[in-house]
Amino acid sequence: MRHLTYYWLLIAFLASAMLSCTNNPDANLGDRSAVVYECNERLFAQTKAFQEIEKYVPELERMQVNVLWLMPIHPRGTKNSVNSPYCVKNYRAIDPAFGTMDDLISLVNTCHEHHMLVILDWVANHTAWDHSWVTAHPDWYQEAQTADEKMWNDVTFLDYSNQAVRDSMTACMLYWVDEANIDGFRCDYAHGVPNEFWKQATTAILQVKPNAFLLAETQNAGLYNAGFGLIYSWNYLTGIENLYSGKTTVKGLISISDAEFRNTPEGKDRLRYVTTHDECSEKAPKDIFKTAAGEMSAFCLTIFMGGTPMIYSSQEIGYIEKINFFNYKILSFVKAAGTQIETRNAYATLLKAYQDTRDIRKGTKSAGAMDDKVPYVEYTQGESRLLVICNHQNSAQIVTLPAAYQAAKVKDMKTGQEVTLASNLNLTAYEYRIFRKD
Repeated sequence: MRHLTYYWLLIAFLASAMLSCTNNPDANLGDRSAVVYECNERLFAQTKAFQEIEKYVPELERMQVNVLWLMPIHPRGTKNSVNSPYCVKNYRAIDPAFGTMDDLISLVNTCHEHHMLVILDWVANHTAWDHSWVTAHPDWYQEAQTADEKMWNDVTFLDYSNQAVRDSMTACMLYWVDEANIDGFRCDYAHGVPNEFWKQATTAILQVKPNAFLLAETQNAGLYNAGFGLIYSWNYLTGIENLYSGKTTVKGLISISDAEFRNTPEGKDRLRYVTTHDECSEKAPKDIFKTAAGEMSAFCLTIFMGGTPMIYSSQEIGYIEKINFFNYKILSFVKAAGTQIETRNAYATLLKAYQDTRDIRKGTKSAGAMDDKVPYVEYTQGESRLLVICNHQNSAQIVTLPAAYQAAKVKDMKTGQEVTLASNLNLTAYEYRIFRKD
């Protein structure tokens, strides 16, 4: 088995984070909060995509990203195909368009050098019809089609009552940890697979890599008990979209957010985001957030509302059109220019403010609407305060600041400058402000 030169470099970086709670999302990341980047390889290049993504790693680090999530890297099936990356033909192979094993290892090494973990998108509940298991082990599959299988007829569902299926899938996951030094997995449609399998798989992974980053695509809190440290926030996503579309109130969004966290055990977390490959394929971000500034305002409110932030590739360069992830759509990442770079710079500044206020965000949180019209989130920790205000409207607003901030000297976290606030704050359309008061 291949072992990587940079493995011990990563171990040295993570040594200070060797916590007893290995499935805490922040356990891998030392004194930084996790920031996930969902990478759609088909947005980077039609050939040698891993090499293009590797060139982008320094920019991701500058944006405070420290977890790179690669969408499925495996060859796609061709029988009944709709060209979905979630139709896996071989769990131990790489789509040739993305590169070779050496290319993947090089990408992982570069990420580790830039203090970044790499996780693979893992599709455990079904395979392509032309996966070798279909003919070699027909008893590994469900006899009756499920409702999902009828909807997605390019795949056939595995039967996890068969221990051979559990053992083979676990071995496939461990293959990538050993061969490419992968740091964890984002597990697709996790609630479609029995928790007993996930317990087996996560236990085996954590034995090899004690601080593995394990994300389940589900909002079923029962998956926390199966070894995952992080699950999804589908209700929150609907809430933030409805707020920026004018379909709900700030109070409604806060209620949704609070309900999700009441169902989140201590030491676990929720993934928070404003778009994903699924969401962006179904509707354009511009139809919800109107502009790139609107999407960024929503992202600011989202990450400070709590949870683990996730950026979908395209978001950081201000691309707000639909993206069908079944096909190629090459965008400018490495060679970004003009407003693309300005938007990326703004994300870098915003996420640096997020990381730099981690100490205060461990304190008491409150949220509401200033003058019943503009959302805010406030944290207090000892004598320190953090105030985040996000205009969710495509029009200018004037709000009255809380008494504790009126005539107060604060640090503007967007500019790094010390400023004295007035009683009122003028906000342009979709503007957000972040103030720290110590």
